Amino acid sequence: MKDLRGSLNKTKYLDFQPFKAWRYDTQRVDVSTVLAPPYDVISQEKQQKLYDRSAYNCIRLILNKKNPNDTDQNNAYTRARDAFQHWQKEGILIREKEPCYYVYRQTFKDPVTGSIKNRFALLGRVRLEPFEKGIIVPHEKTLRGPKEDRMKLLRTVQTNFSPVFGLYKDKEFTIRGIIQDPMNSRPIFEAEDDDKIVHTLWAIEDVDIIAKVQKALLSQKVYIADGHHRYETALEYARHQREEERSSDLVLFPYDYMYMALVSFDDPGFIVLPTHRIVTKLGMENGEIIRRLEEYFKVEKVPLEKLKQMTAAYDSAGKTFGLVMEEGSFLLTMIDKEKARKKIAQQKPAIWYDLNVNILGHLIFAELLDLKEDRWEATLKFEHTVDGAVAPVQRGEAQAAFLLQPPKVEMLEKMGVVNERMPQKSTYFYPKLASGLVFYSHKE
Repeated sequence: MKDLRGSLNKTKYLDFQPFKAWRYDTQRVDVSTVLAPPYDVISQEKQQKLYDRSAYNCIRLILNKKNPNDTDQNNAYTRARDAFQHWQKEGILIREKEPCYYVYRQTFKDPVTGSIKNRFALLGRVRLEPFEKGIIVPHEKTLRGPKEDRMKLLRTVQTNFSPVFGLYKDKEFTIRGIIQDPMNSRPIFEAEDDDKIVHTLWAIEDVDIIAKVQKALLSQKVYIADGHHRYETALEYARHQREEERSSDLVLFPYDYMYMALVSFDDPGFIVLPTHRIVTKLGMENGEIIRRLEEYFKVEKVPLEKLKQMTAAYDSAGKTFGLVMEEGSFLLTMIDKEKARKKIAQQKPAIWYDLNVNILGHLIFAELLDLKEDRWEATLKFEHTVDGAVAPVQRGEAQAAFLLQPPKVEMLEKMGVVNERMPQKSTYFYPKLASGLVFYSHKE
């Protein structure tokens, strides 16, 4: 399908459109058995569990198993392509007759307060834009490995199976008001996952509502919450396709868009959790670690429960951290922020130094503990709960766990304004968006 909407290079607005999605036929499958988390949070054990749950679980699309005898002609990516095509022919997957938006609600228990919350997302396809245009803004750095994997899948299947998680501002609840009526109708499905999160999906087919939504979103910026690797991969893929086809910038193709879920910063169910760092080996004794930290932090031995309370509050401008080692749990409180900035010795905007992951990475790790950035990927592990971060230390499998407070949501926008990205694994938006809701195929 071609879309004549003007030059790719001259657009200054957010182009977020409905599309003809492929989705599971709820008469043929129980949707609860075919949903999956995003590919990058699925362990081998979870992968097998999803395989066993249903022959049609979308794990076979987003993260097909790799076999030792894989070849260029038969591998995880070609098997994903074949499964997708087979399910279409079988009628397990059906195609919408007309372009639709989708309203996606997740009902869940707040992991901190225990209260029941709802978070709403609008699903559609977004025109891919280079970050320098400022229409779509990243907040995290990416790694090469995951992008190579996602590129192989996209090239082979030419389909987006999971939405990128985008954030936008809707303080007046303008969008929420427009999409309220469709939510009064019967949903396409309601399904519960292993974590007791309930996923509900409605289709928006009304052309007047669709037009109102598109118009209301034109002036928005989108901040990528989750899915940086997939977004950058899709952007690169589209560039390669255009070069190979020698396509005109005046014509848009399906691969110039990707599947995205838009969530309002102001949604009452919007939650950001911290991502703690587990350090396997630092190469120095624990006493030496404490000694080095004491030059820049007040180090106070406290019960672990106090650190749990600390991590429930938002980031205090990079001044407060938790540390758990064999000797016990410690609260770290920065003594002199200006002294810390000079030690880091990087020419960064002031807001950069208000982010605890930057202070942890570039002051505590790189400068005080000699754990430079090129070693982080091999040395650090990540966990979102205090108990999960502390457990490897208690078992003797890691030397230390550094506990963080979650970042304030507005930091995403502030870092975007100064064209700075957070380190990888700086944020954890809870809950994750499900894979298997709908699929965006480039073969229109």
